[in-house]
Amino acid sequence: MANILWITSPKEDINGSMVRDVYYDKNHPERIIHYCECDVITVAQVFLRLRNDALLEEREIKKR
Repeated sequence: MANILWITSPKEDINGSMVRDVYYDKNHPERIIHYCECDVITVAQVFLRLRNDALLEEREIKKR
């Protein structure tokens, strides 16, 4: 949906197929937390776009 609405995903480190390995094999839950936070940002942007509101700017997004 984000792609169709021209919203770029802030995900950069891992994708969904890697979550299991990152958690169980690499024991790095912080990377998964960041991955999920990026999902929330993307969903918020999709919601705003569907409402025809302005998207969040980078300065408005608090990241870890």
